[in-house]
Amino acid sequence: MPVAAVTAESLAELTAQLVDIPSVTGQERAIADWITARLTARATGEVLRSGDAVVWRGPERGRPRVVLVGHTDTVPPQGNVGARREGDRLYGIGATDMKAGDAVMLALIESLDPAALRFDLACVFYDAEEGPAANNGLKRLLLEMPWLTQAHLAIVLEPTDLRIEMGCNGIVNAEVTVPGVAGHAARPWSGDNAVAKGAAWLSEITRVGWEERQVQGIAYRETLQVTTVRAGVARNVIPAEMVVNLNHRFTPDRTTEDAIARLRARVPQEFGFAVVDSAPPGGVSLDHPDVAAFIQRFSLEVAGKQGWTDVARFTSVGVPAFNYGPGLAELCHRTDEHLPIANLAVVYQNLAAFLGGPDAR
Repeated sequence: MPVAAVTAESLAELTAQLVDIPSVTGQERAIADWITARLTARATGEVLRSGDAVVWRGPERGRPRVVLVGHTDTVPPQGNVGARREGDRLYGIGATDMKAGDAVMLALIESLDPAALRFDLACVFYDAEEGPAANNGLKRLLLEMPWLTQAHLAIVLEPTDLRIEMGCNGIVNAEVTVPGVAGHAARPWSGDNAVAKGAAWLSEITRVGWEERQVQGIAYRETLQVTTVRAGVARNVIPAEMVVNLNHRFTPDRTTEDAIARLRARVPQEFGFAVVDSAPPGGVSLDHPDVAAFIQRFSLEVAGKQGWTDVARFTSVGVPAFNYGPGLAELCHRTDEHLPIANLAVVYQNLAAFLGGPDAR
């Protein structure tokens, strides 16, 4: 794609092409093949493949390496398969989260001259971000390609609506098991109803509000939500147990271990408690010179990332990182997911200028 052709319209077309390739988590093969074929045909540099993830690495000239990062998978569709244009918006599953970011990355690879950049550049298109952390494609890539962990800076093109979003909250999912004794519903004295036993605690835990905390002057909100409740095997059987999932989001100044300990303290000791999934928070990299320069150069609003992103995987291995992308976080996973098309050109222009290449029109 010649630089002169990189406009909001051309970026919208590219985003629509990506949206039209189904890529629900676990089914990313088709989009990985498409990206591989396109980069192999059009880009200067090396195209690496790991399962359903694609990594492009530009020529190495001993400059600091910047890594641009985007996931290719989406949540399951909700009647929003396929891209459609309505005025200045592009609709469709993945339009905002985060195939718009992927389109910007592809356009940068295809339009910039690697020799003219201030940095050695690499771009990662990875699978399985929307699923369990254990299957995350970037987690695999950082192990298989350790050179990624030696990057000077990583920029994750998650939806931020043109803001810089620093770090991210960590996550703990814990299952609380309230024990009971099964019995016949017609003779409740013969058992011990787990739902009744846990009702008072469940009512209390659902009223825990959110707490705002400042980290390096940036506001984050800690939250605790009951997300699933399971009990009972039949309509005429007293439940022998009630299992409640607690989803806890904690701020970047806490460790996962601290978050788990604080969560356990909210659960009666006689109830079972098991952590089923967790992810560390992303570190805040405001003190990195190139991060500060990026913010100042483009006069960007700075905020904290409330949801978890793979910024955390980079900061946990010592690579400064931040979120910056064209999508809108509040539209993620919604049936009306869409993207303001103008955002595409703004993100492309700013990243092109930062990397050292020419701006888009």
